Amino acid sequence: MLKLLLLSQRPIIARKYKLAFHFSFFIFSFSFCLLFSSCNTFDPPIIVPVYGHIDSIHFTVPTDSLTTEGSASAQIPYAWVYLDDASVGAYQMPCTFPIIASNGIHNIKIYPAIIPAAGGSPAMIYPFYQFYSVNVNLQQGSVYKFQPTSLYFTWVKFPLIESFDAESPGAPPAHIINYRGLDKIGASEDTMKITYKKSLVYSGKGSGIAVVNQAHPYYIGITDPPFDSIPSLSSALFLEANYRATGVFTIGLVEGDTTNLIQLGLAIYPTTGWNKIYIDLAPTVVAYPIRPYRVFFTMTLQSGDVSDTLLLDNVKLLD
Repeated sequence: MLKLLLLSQRPIIARKYKLAFHFSFFIFSFSFCLLFSSCNTFDPPIIVPVYGHIDSIHFTVPTDSLTTEGSASAQIPYAWVYLDDASVGAYQMPCTFPIIASNGIHNIKIYPAIIPAAGGSPAMIYPFYQFYSVNVNLQQGSVYKFQPTSLYFTWVKFPLIESFDAESPGAPPAHIINYRGLDKIGASEDTMKITYKKSLVYSGKGSGIAVVNQAHPYYIGITDPPFDSIPSLSSALFLEANYRATGVFTIGLVEGDTTNLIQLGLAIYPTTGWNKIYIDLAPTVVAYPIRPYRVFFTMTLQSGDVSDTLLLDNVKLLD
């Protein structure tokens, strides 16, 4: 009897399991569909960037400002880009870079950036060069080529400009004189002179040349007149110069109108052609607050060389 009862319940139990299976499959299928439909619902929108391109930043000095600002010599390898005053990034030119922006009118600012000597940021916004600003109707997916230009800001002062163009060939430059030392100790053994030889001139008519050799192995020249700019740590005082050298030379400051030479820890190595240097003098001047100051350039004959040459052009102080 018990056996017959159990046998009679098998179809009922089977139907229960079958119903449970179908119900579980329905719940799984519904959850699976809900999961994928919800993923599609909350997927973030795809953002297509705008692209900018810069070949170079063209720096100029107006013709009527050449006597007060000097030459337009500049070396600007980087551009800092801003979108609506928010930083996009610093890029080495030529460069193509993405900009995340909505479609419509936006302001683009491009700041000239240099590589300062003696440390600092490898892409430092140069405080004396004007930035380029333009309003552009940006459209996502499009490429915009910018052609930025720059000038010196009108507020920039130039305590010293030596272009090496005013004197006759063979004469000493007006604003770089020999360092005489204390009782001639450490005095220069050679004098910088003007050369008009085209192969030795960076720009303009002339450049300054100093030669050290076995008879005169040491040269040190200082800027003249002295300057008394005292910047704060938040302001800038820069030396700009074009140079070409066959040996190592150094640049520093003379503290006060004395014989105290302040080394900047800056050794400038030989070059095969002309180069441009930017030196921030403000930290050193703040650390040694004895006015006035002069900049010095010094070269010593390298061991094994018969002679070494230092060429300078477009020497400027800016504050």
